[in-house]
Amino acid sequence: MVVIESSQLPMAQDFSSFLSLEAAARKKSPLKGLLRFMKGDMLSLGGGLPHPSTFPFLSLSAEITAMRPGAVNGDTAPVKAKVARATELVTVPHAPQAGKIESLTTSLQYGMGTGITSLREFCKEHINRVHCPKYQDWDVMLSAGNTDAYAKVVAMLCNRGDKILVEEWTYPTALETIEPLGIGHVAVKMDEEGMSAVALKDLLDNWGSTPEQANEAKPRVVYLIPTGQNPTGATMSVQRRRDIIQVAQEHNLILIEDDPYYYLQFSAGRDQQQSDNGAIDGGTNAIGLMPSLLSLDTDGRVIRLDTFSKTLAPGCRVGYVSMNAHFCAIIQYHNEVTTQQPSGFSQGLLAEMLVSHWGQEGYTRYLTENVRTEYLNRCQHLQTSFRKHVNGNLASFIEPSAGMFIWIKIHLERHHRFGAVSDSVLMLDLFNKCVENNVLMVPGWQFSCKPKPADMDPADLLNVWADDQCTYLRATFAYATFEQMEEAMVRFGHSLDAAFSK
Repeated sequence: MVVIESSQLPMAQDFSSFLSLEAAARKKSPLKGLLRFMKGDMLSLGGGLPHPSTFPFLSLSAEITAMRPGAVNGDTAPVKAKVARATELVTVPHAPQAGKIESLTTSLQYGMGTGITSLREFCKEHINRVHCPKYQDWDVMLSAGNTDAYAKVVAMLCNRGDKILVEEWTYPTALETIEPLGIGHVAVKMDEEGMSAVALKDLLDNWGSTPEQANEAKPRVVYLIPTGQNPTGATMSVQRRRDIIQVAQEHNLILIEDDPYYYLQFSAGRDQQQSDNGAIDGGTNAIGLMPSLLSLDTDGRVIRLDTFSKTLAPGCRVGYVSMNAHFCAIIQYHNEVTTQQPSGFSQGLLAEMLVSHWGQEGYTRYLTENVRTEYLNRCQHLQTSFRKHVNGNLASFIEPSAGMFIWIKIHLERHHRFGAVSDSVLMLDLFNKCVENNVLMVPGWQFSCKPKPADMDPADLLNVWADDQCTYLRATFAYATFEQMEEAMVRFGHSLDAAFSK
């Protein structure tokens, strides 16, 4: 592998013009500015930091899965008999201690808006190893998960009245976050690989050609989920990712790469060749995964959102954002007057586990041997159960290559009442049959980008189907047991048969 020195890489472009009015007005907190002086012999009577002796937490411990070389792991087989996990104890002491990365006196104290140094540096090294950013001045900020990061990125880039380009089926929270802020969205057509680069380019090339666009500025921000897309399960090919980057360069776009399912790539490493630069030339990156948009970005226009929610635990509420240094500074200023940083308990434990116990190699092994294999087995089991118990003439899906979801297409054209009543009536009837038979999936309309009627109660699921063109249900294989997944498909098959015979 040819290693490219950082000094040989270009600097990020200047994207100052993308800052919202709010972001452009943000300044570093004066109180936080004092923290940089608190080192060496400095005697501080400045910052109002609580004294650590008042912290009632004397230590923090957790038993974790051992990922040292030779440890026996792999609780991944779809059978009842599981291999026993090797474990070890992680302890975060109250005060700094030799051999310990963090202490509670540090992690539970006020800090900068970047997150504690050890965990942030671990995440930055991980990004550098896996994604090899192609410009010099990038950085990483810790977040309280991708939802927190997304909200702050939107606040940085968008003013009231702006619009964001999104996939035509997308994560509902992404839309629910921006709607109260007066920020709109424009749907971009998708195919089996996710957002279509051709559709994105065509939309932007012809912006202003329709009456509704005539008086609107062309959107400058794109939100997309490139891997195991929620809800469709679509994953972009290498070429699609390159094409998206090219359109972004042509139209000067910022790309928000929300990638919580990145490590849940089921076919990673198969029949793909790594290139000399560690990213790809039609293959995978250094750990056998599809290249990220960040890894293809030479301008600093990709903002990548990562989270530990899908790899370690959602309740940690810790994630990390990778982007150009200027954008990082704005997010830091925002953090300093809002969340400050993620929970000190979570950061302390994660830092001690990831840095002192697992290291980069151990974390990579955990992602590939434990997390990815577990979800691969689950995905395969749900698909097998579907094919065994569901009439394939009435419902189908495209096999996902990543993520946690199967996007089920209902073939209403084969319903004897098709055309006599609306598709919404038929889909609502099917959903009600599923509820009656005690099997629950998410109504596809909840992921639709189409406007919802103002008088609609979105929680009235037994009486609402908000998109007449939406003939989908989303099923997840993430949580239920293997037995429950099979029984769910039995019940879904019965519900489908009953709805089509009604």
